[in-house]
Amino acid sequence: MDSKAKLRVKDALLAHLEAHLRSTGAAVGREDSAARLDPDTVVSVDERSQSDEAGDLGGLFEHVEEREHSTVATAEQLDFGPADEVRPGAIVVLDDNHYVVGVISSPFESDGVTYEGMTTDSPLYDAIKGLHAGDTFTFDATDHRITSID
Repeated sequence: MDSKAKLRVKDALLAHLEAHLRSTGAAVGREDSAARLDPDTVVSVDERSQSDEAGDLGGLFEHVEEREHSTVATAEQLDFGPADEVRPGAIVVLDDNHYVVGVISSPFESDGVTYEGMTTDSPLYDAIKGLHAGDTFTFDATDHRITSID
């Protein structure tokens, strides 16, 4: 993979993460809005309960939004330069799966290839950290081979 293709993967990753962040931000707004009651209006117990529940959900979404901000910042800081060993910023192919190392992400596409994020605190990363293309390793009682690293 050349450096331009690798930067396209980074751009696709950032776009994917930012889309999730926008979606979560919208959910926070919806739940916060639903939690507000008009103080000049008499409300039923059911309405108060729904308002409290929306407030609780809004708080949960805010926590998720903070975590997603952190994930975007981490992805922006990754060194996507050439890599010949498994490290943050490397793109690793193993078992026909493509991973961007150093950040959590659900599957996203770039140039017709599906990638997923792999955090540095994942058990799989611990098993492959520092390995090179062609190296084999055992994970979860199964043998694997690293096809490529970019």
